[in-house]
Parts: sequence; C-alpha cells; structure tokens
Amino acid sequence: MSGVSGGAPRAVLHDIRYSRFTGALRPRRSAVGSFVASGVRRPLGLRRSAGAKVWPFLLLAVAYLPALAVVAVPLLVPAVQVQPTDLIDYPQLLTTNSVVLLAFVATSVPSMLTRDRRDRVLSLYFATALSWFEYVLGVFLAAAALLAIIVLGPMLVLFVGSIATADAPGAWFADNVGDLPRIVAAAALVVLFHTSLGLAIGSLTSRRVFAVGGYLAVVLVGPALTGVVAAVTGDEWPFSLDPSSGPIRLATTFVGGGLGDPGLLAWFVWVVVVVGGLGVLAGRYARGSDA
Repeated sequence: MSGVSGGAPRAVLHDIRYSRFTGALRPRRSAVGSFVASGVRRPLGLRRSAGAKVWPFLLLAVAYLPALAVVAVPLLVPAVQVQPTDLIDYPQLLTTNSVVLLAFVATSVPSMLTRDRRDRVLSLYFATALSWFEYVLGVFLAAAALLAIIVLGPMLVLFVGSIATADAPGAWFADNVGDLPRIVAAAALVVLFHTSLGLAIGSLTSRRVFAVGGYLAVVLVGPALTGVVAAVTGDEWPFSLDPSSGPIRLATTFVGGGLGDPGLLAWFVWVVVVVGGLGVLAGRYARGSDA
C-alpha cells in the first residue's frame, strides 16, 4: 500500500500556513470599475457564445440604422445636396428608437441584479470587497452606459455625420456646436429614467423572468391606461404619466420639440421615478443581505 511502512501509515506534514499577500493592492474604486465592465459585457454577450450576441447586437443595429442611413445618402451620392438632419432630426430619431430602447432595457437592465440575489453572494460582496453603495453604483453606471449606447450613440452619429457631409464642415460645426449639450441632456433624461426604473424592478426579485416581466408590465400597461384616460378626458395631460413616451417627450424639448409640451406633470413623474427608483435600490441593498 502506498504511504505505508512496516504496517503503520507514514505521517506527512503539510505547510498550510497563510502567507501575507505581497502583490499590489488596487484602490476600492477598481471594484466599482469591475462591476461596470462586467455589467456592460454580460448584456451585450461579450466573452460569451455567438448566440448570446445575436439579440443585443440586432437591437444595436436597428437603433443605429436610421442615423447611418441618412448620413450615408449624401456621402455615397454626392449629387444629393441634403443634410442628414433634414432627413431625420433628433426628436424623430429619439421617437424612432423608443421601441428599440424598451426592448433593450427589458432584456438587459432588470436582470442585471437578479443573478447575484439568486446566487446569494451579496453578503459576501459587502463583507469583503465593496460596500452596498459601491455595488449599486457600479451596476447603475453599467446600466446607464448600456442605455447611452442606444440613446446617445445614434444622435452623436447624426451630429458627426452632419459635419462630414456639410459643404463647410468647420462653419457647420461652429454654428451647431450648441446642439451637443442639448443632445447629451436629452439622452441623460431618457437614460436616467429607464435605468432607475429597470434596476428598481430588478432589485425586487431574484428571478430574471419576473424582473423582465415586471418591467414589461409597467411600460406596456402604462400606455394603455394613459390612452384610456386621455380618451375619456379628451385631453393630452394623461400621456405625461406614460412611462414609455413620457421621458421621450421630455427629451425632445431639449433638441427641438416635435411632440408638444409635456407639461410640469411629466417632469414630476420623471423625478418621482428616478428618485423613487434610487430609494428602492438603497432600501433593498443597504441591509447587506440577499433577502
């Protein structure tokens, strides 16, 4: 028998002492950065199988297609003397991509929190690597970055494409550079609203299907209810309560309008959803448990 001498087992001593870590210690903000990076990669299917990339990249292609198409026309056909913003402006681009945005949020943002709750690793995170606030901040920044790709990206493509197709690019940029802050502000309104709403709903369950279903219920039932109220009252103010079109209506006021004045009620709903969503996240994770 191996390890036996003279009928008696041979005693073996193993050095199992813990040794001091001698590597370079990274700052705590690197933990937040790791959550942001992993939070962006996972919904996009990066470092995963090819099948996991089909749906997110299909939505990205649909979101960028209108902006790329109107930029390509004057670039590929020099005889066409038209600016991309004459073919589709920023409010129209926001409205066109609203359905893509809802589909992207529903399939990515609410479920960004469910896996850690399901695997019951939150208490481990909070006891060692990072605090609950840093965890929530990392996930929130990741979700916001994802939505910015869908909302802000196409508008920036339209803006840069307009510079490239202008007869005098420098003069066009000087005349329209003021649009950039308004474009960013419009995108921020939409991104913050749906990030807060999606994560707040996702924080309430550990099941991905319930998180996705809960978000879809809000953004699909909301328009139906507001439409009924608007039909009964004969007024447009109920549309300010719509979680699907309300943020878009607010955003278009920054980039030229087009959907009418959303009114103060739409701003009130936006503040309630964003602040309330952040409050739900704080309430769910400040306890430092997986419950």
